[in-house]
Amino acid sequence: MRHYETIFIIHPELGDEETAAVVEKFSGILEAGGAFMVRQDHWGRRRLAYAVKKQSKGYYVLFEYGAEAPAVAEMERNFKIDEQIMRFITVKIGDSFDLEVMKQAKAEAEAKAAARAQAAQQSAQESEEDVGLGRGLDDEDAEEEAEDDDEAPERDRD
Repeated sequence: MRHYETIFIIHPELGDEETAAVVEKFSGILEAGGAFMVRQDHWGRRRLAYAVKKQSKGYYVLFEYGAEAPAVAEMERNFKIDEQIMRFITVKIGDSFDLEVMKQAKAEAEAKAAARAQAAQQSAQESEEDVGLGRGLDDEDAEEEAEDDDEAPERDRD
């Protein structure tokens, strides 16, 4: 099994659901071929360096995975057939792919991402509670803002 990275550009006029279906289709092709997906990055709609198929934008997706050559060849064959794919490139990162090490690294990355998401959620809840309890502005701060508004020079409008 070798270590690969594939970047492909999806037609920008597809909706979010259709774009997700295209990504799912190609990740399914890899998984059916026995590949192990390390990561899937959705870079989103970006401007292209030059017009491709009369389009100036495209939806970029990155796959990093470990697979055998026939699985990669099948995915690339489907890229060529699918009209929704504007461009693609596959790069071999390494000749060997240690599945156990990658599974462990993926699990650690997912655990870190979950911890970050949980911390962000707790922070958002705490800030909502502060605003809900009236801690958003102290009484002194509110009085100072009112005084600042009173001190503002008035303009004569003609």
